[in-house]
Amino acid sequence: MPIKNIDEVIRIIHKCAVSYSNNLLNKNALFVTAGESKADYFEALFRPENFLHLTGVKTNLEASLFLYTAISRKLSPSSIAFDFKGTARIKLEILPRLMSIHILARMVGDYDNTKPLLIADKFAGTVTMAMGFANINGLYIPNTALKLDVRDITLNATRRKVAAVFVKPRGDDLYKRLTYIAKGMNIDDDIFASMLREKVDIENLIANFPIPRKSTK
Repeated sequence: MPIKNIDEVIRIIHKCAVSYSNNLLNKNALFVTAGESKADYFEALFRPENFLHLTGVKTNLEASLFLYTAISRKLSPSSIAFDFKGTARIKLEILPRLMSIHILARMVGDYDNTKPLLIADKFAGTVTMAMGFANINGLYIPNTALKLDVRDITLNATRRKVAAVFVKPRGDDLYKRLTYIAKGMNIDDDIFASMLREKVDIENLIANFPIPRKSTK
């Protein structure tokens, strides 16, 4: 349903800020794709200041402070500006679901640069929503949310289905948590071996999580 007033805007932002804090804040996410012969990936980092850009609102608060103010229910109508007819409204309609991008992403691809005012390098999402990322020295930082099909904003040659997603705290060296694996894929498939050995603690993950494995029969 359409967002009708500023109180509803603040309520949605609070809900999303709490989800962002619980699911993504100060964490890395490893989005893995698998082609015919090898796996590839991109790695994202979710910082406090990135949340503001996902909401599409304008504020007089510093970006990191905006997140914590929203979490503590201290955002006021006077601290934000919201265009009910613009893109911010559309962003907030899908933002609650995008706070689970580490679970829901099914496709990734490089941005096709078809929207002049949009700055992003890569998108991850589904046929109904997308999160954009900017490449900062090889690490991808979330910077926009769109109510669009990922296929409509990414280059065909770069678009891939997500095979698996891993999440870890920012300071950890290796990923030990699997949040998504595609149907028919197994974490110890040979296609993952060389890439995941450097990024994921496979043995720890397999030993401690009930995840699919290749049959030994």
